[in-house]
Amino acid sequence: MMAQVMVPGVIGISTYVDYAYHREMQLTARRLAGTDGPINQLRVVTATLDFHRLVTNVRAGRWEAAEEQVAEAAVALASGGADFVVVTSGTTSTLTGAARQRVQLAFLDLAESAWQEAGDARSVGLLATQRAAAGGIFQAAAERRGATLLLPRPTLAAEIDSLIFDELVRGEVTEAAVRTLREAVAELADAGAERVILGNTDMTLAVDRMGETAVPIIDGACAHARASARAALRGELPGAP
Repeated sequence: MMAQVMVPGVIGISTYVDYAYHREMQLTARRLAGTDGPINQLRVVTATLDFHRLVTNVRAGRWEAAEEQVAEAAVALASGGADFVVVTSGTTSTLTGAARQRVQLAFLDLAESAWQEAGDARSVGLLATQRAAAGGIFQAAAERRGATLLLPRPTLAAEIDSLIFDELVRGEVTEAAVRTLREAVAELADAGAERVILGNTDMTLAVDRMGETAVPIIDGACAHARASARAALRGELPGAP
């Protein structure tokens, strides 16, 4: 049976997303370990942010305050015995500058994890918050592969931003939101995307209701969680910053 080598330190954001991460991490660890034992195959340290305050800071453009929240969580994880950091949010993944200065831990890159599941696709679409889409992490992952990253047109990007912050972060998934996401995937497919990454991890709440889409979608939250479990058991992180 495969033994755990490293302990993931999870910076959580909400009950809904944190649950999706932990469930996928444990199920992946169970499969990799090759055991029918209990689901908690993986030891994990978690520090959950004050999500309401984070969203308020992000929407107000108070980036230093948001970074401080992430840094405090990273310090707590380091003190709790984490070997690497897993930031469970596309937007929050762009706010790790202060945290990286305060802890000597590697960060498991969300974008890299999602791109690993894109296979040999040369053109991949991205649905995320405008902050995450402009943050550079997904662009960097595309450049490492010599691939093209496609983003929604500005008006659609703004609409997606609104549905994330007005609905998904509250755990709400309306039919209108599902329809918007499906239409966005179709639009990116028409632009040449072979896959579409859901780079906002709150979108994991909508995946099961999206049904068959124009091109395959990659649930960024689950891809990141699976990569976390693999890293914990294998003792090495994928080649990402």
